[in-house]
Amino acid sequence: MKFTRKTFRPVILALAVALCLFQLSTSLGLLLIDPMMVRAGHVGIIFALIFLWRPPLDRYRKAPEEEPRFWLALDMVLVAASSLSALYIIRDLTFIQDMMPGIDELTTEQMVCGIIMVLCILEATRRTAGLSLVIVTLVALAYAVFGHMLPASFGHLYLEPQRIIESLYIMPDGIWGVSIGASATIIYLFVLFGSLLDKSGMSSVFLELACLCTKNAKGGPAKASIFGSALFGSVSGSAAANVYATGIFTIPLMKRVGYSAPFAGAVEAVASSGGLIMPPVMGSIAFVMAEYTNISYTGICKAALFPAILYYLGLFAMIHFEAMRCNIGGTPKELVPDKARLLKRLYYLAPLVILVVLMVSGMSVNFSAIAASLSILVLSIFHAETRFTVKKFLNAMEDAASNMLMIAACCACVGIIIGVVGMTGFGFGFVSMMEGLAHVSILLFLFVLTITCLIFGMGVPALPAYLLVATFGAPTLVNAGVPLIAAHMFVMYFAIVSGITPPVCLVAYAGASIAEANPMKTGFTAFRLGIAAYLVPYFFIFEPALLLIGSWDTVLPAICTAIVGTVCIASGMQGFMLITSTRLERLLFFGGGICLIYPGIITDILGLGSVCLGLALQLVRRKKLPVPEQTPEIETSQS
Repeated sequence: MKFTRKTFRPVILALAVALCLFQLSTSLGLLLIDPMMVRAGHVGIIFALIFLWRPPLDRYRKAPEEEPRFWLALDMVLVAASSLSALYIIRDLTFIQDMMPGIDELTTEQMVCGIIMVLCILEATRRTAGLSLVIVTLVALAYAVFGHMLPASFGHLYLEPQRIIESLYIMPDGIWGVSIGASATIIYLFVLFGSLLDKSGMSSVFLELACLCTKNAKGGPAKASIFGSALFGSVSGSAAANVYATGIFTIPLMKRVGYSAPFAGAVEAVASSGGLIMPPVMGSIAFVMAEYTNISYTGICKAALFPAILYYLGLFAMIHFEAMRCNIGGTPKELVPDKARLLKRLYYLAPLVILVVLMVSGMSVNFSAIAASLSILVLSIFHAETRFTVKKFLNAMEDAASNMLMIAACCACVGIIIGVVGMTGFGFGFVSMMEGLAHVSILLFLFVLTITCLIFGMGVPALPAYLLVATFGAPTLVNAGVPLIAAHMFVMYFAIVSGITPPVCLVAYAGASIAEANPMKTGFTAFRLGIAAYLVPYFFIFEPALLLIGSWDTVLPAICTAIVGTVCIASGMQGFMLITSTRLERLLFFGGGICLIYPGIITDILGLGSVCLGLALQLVRRKKLPVPEQTPEIETSQS
């Protein structure tokens, strides 16, 4: 029998089970070890899985039998090297903690293990997430090594190689810092929760419920994708994974009722990305943000709620206006789930309800996630289609491990960048430079920060992207006088929407692949559909009431004008309100929407005046239009 990567399958399954047991035992307190040991153990198992599971080149993933034995042998070496480098931290942690940073010399073993770990992280990230984050990390490392040669305002003091390795590998602020700490605790538990929900089949009720609720609505399948993707995406933690999980159903359905392929792929991409900003789970970002800011989890969710509603309201309105403009109907009757059968399965939503209730009641995040996962196992017993067999349970653990590979590798890579920012003082220099820009123009300052967040977020999963931009972006906003929660929400939004921002819009590309559409056209359509995500963060910087901060007499008017403004912006982007809009009417609706969301009585009056003028023009034109003939509904064939 030929030795291929498939030969590793039993080892991969064993490692996936070991990862699950390790994470659960450390989270429940059954295995009491130092957090740095937990992180090292997490990295050791994950990296072994990456090098066994992911071939070095994509073509070998499609044709594993063609992979030369040389690559397999090299991967075995990488498994051993990464495992030993992680094991050193566990074995000699006491010795490491007794060292005096910046004074004690590193041993040869520490230098070798540190260099090996950095190289393994770069290769693991390349295999799982592509070159984008690797290039950023290499630039950061080059800056650490050669930055002393740059002019004083851009450079830093000379750093010896061993001090660089010490900061990245030995100290707890680099590779073993907050980013990989989140991966080794909170993130894995929620990924496991999502995998159990998916493998049990209980997640299917999300989309079925959405289809039933929107069966008679104009453009029903597209609207169903919003609700299904919001629910599933919040738990899954990956916008791209969410596109594939729900898009295989919603995208063909959208195309079937009349939406263009790029529009269908873009709707799913934008809806899936929104799950990461929608409370209560927010793809685990809420819990990491709570650790970063020391703001309570409920405080994070409260602040995130209304901007997320505006995000989905803008998308919903655009879908509705597109359906009205193109006369697109509802979901075909044969594809609408049976109401009686769906009602009997509504208890499938119970794990998500349990998760939310436990967290809101003050239970720890770890306990809430584990309890919700256990509730899936218990509830699955009551129905044959959801009941776990040994094989299905092992598949769930394997799926959880697979979903963790890219997240953990990227978190470790982000740890290197954070370590470089700390040791070189780049963060302080960046903050100082941006503060100077803020004194010149606050709008220019926000725009430059937006571009910076989008660049650093391109090609990077949402959570590591947030961790990356929060390291240098949020402090600049705080120093400029922005409330802490608003600063972190601002950078989080642009880290997430980088996935739908051309040219490197990986989430939109995932939607395009299912829709069989042009990737760039899908990307620009997603950018247009997600316009609320690009505008709302600017508005809650100037009007914290949109984050539900302040008294109700301030918050309520801001909410009302923002809702109307978001719908008007959607109308202006889609070119439809009561009828198809002229260029002047589109400008009136879009400009009026901007004025309504922007805080201030004067802007509200200008916005209302602009919108009312646009509506008046449309009413006059609509009276002059001939009454359209009634067109029969398109009959759909029984599948």
